[in-house]
Amino acid sequence: MAALAVVGCASTTGVIPIGQNTYMIAREDNGPAASLGALKAAAFKEAGAFCAGQAKTMQVTKESDTPRSLGQFPQTTLQFQCI
Repeated sequence: MAALAVVGCASTTGVIPIGQNTYMIAREDNGPAASLGALKAAAFKEAGAFCAGQAKTMQVTKESDTPRSLGQFPQTTLQFQCI
């Protein structure tokens, strides 16, 4: 007897330059236990590490969240600068 496992899929854009010293990261997770908080934390961690690699600190310029709802997976978008 075979068992079928439903596995979620988290996706990220990675760090994308969108202007002079301005970047963005977008994350989504369609897993059954997906958490907006976990997505946000991962985006902040990735942005912080990116800026730390430049010996700078991350400053958020804009953030946008879409919570889980019927037919909608949780998503977060973070725009930031390295200063």
